[in-house]
Amino acid sequence: MSPAKAAPQTTTIVYRYRDGLYVNLTNKCPTACRFCIKFTWKMKYRGYDLKLRGHEPSLAEVLDAIETAARERPFAEVVFCGYGESTYRLADMLAVCAEVRRRWPKVKRRLNTIGLGDAINGRPISKELASGLDAVSISLNTADEKQWVHLMNPLREFKTGGFQAVKRFIRECAAEIRDTTVTAVEQPGIDLAACRRLAEELGARWRERELLDDYEDR
Repeated sequence: MSPAKAAPQTTTIVYRYRDGLYVNLTNKCPTACRFCIKFTWKMKYRGYDLKLRGHEPSLAEVLDAIETAARERPFAEVVFCGYGESTYRLADMLAVCAEVRRRWPKVKRRLNTIGLGDAINGRPISKELASGLDAVSISLNTADEKQWVHLMNPLREFKTGGFQAVKRFIRECAAEIRDTTVTAVEQPGIDLAACRRLAEELGARWRERELLDDYEDR
């Protein structure tokens, strides 16, 4: 068997924000959200270049990157969140969770997701997520199905039934993971009160998010 191809030196596998260490597993995403900063920020985030350039880091590379970061300074949580949908790499994500729990048992493990994990994997995954994660944050952004399709701009296979799949995912996660939060980005035309009502009906917590637009040194 040939050795695994090394990640390019420019690849950002983990990056920091506040007291969290964020894991950049993939650039693959089921949506091209019209408000997503990866387009205006050109795949950069606060000084980090999150473009993987065709190379998704291996499990060993991710764990090495986390270990290196831990030696530099501590972090309170590991968050699966880059400019892609981490549930495309469900098995690797859960393997990372298991190792983080073993090596750093006090560190929280969280997934930020668009909520299409069941549809991507072809099965309900909330119980699997609950086995490795402490928290899930699901970006819903609207309580209206037609508006969801417009805002989230999903791939063709998720346009029909995608919104309903996200709602089922939220309900399933809320039943399995106590810290399940639904979020919406504050932007014109969004009924945040309706979003909050829907989140609470589905059993989840609720949080508004600020619309990011520009910053220096992006």
